[in-house]
Amino acid sequence: MSAITIQETLLECGDARVVLANDEAHRPVVGISMPGADAGHARFVQIDRVTMLELERGTVDLPTVLSDRCAGIALG
Repeated sequence: MSAITIQETLLECGDARVVLANDEAHRPVVGISMPGADAGHARFVQIDRVTMLELERGTVDLPTVLSDRCAGIALG
């Protein structure tokens, strides 16, 4: 298991709890935790720095990040 450091929680992402974090190699990742059966079990996906900044500013939405912008490396 990789060490993940949470940097910021984004509160305005619908029902999902979304956090911006870094892995142990200091790469930016986005973490998603959904209510329901998987409650409390977050999934982390590597993203690029631009996407991280756009998520912070609210200029890109979570579905776009997950479908078009993630690096495909899932952690956690």
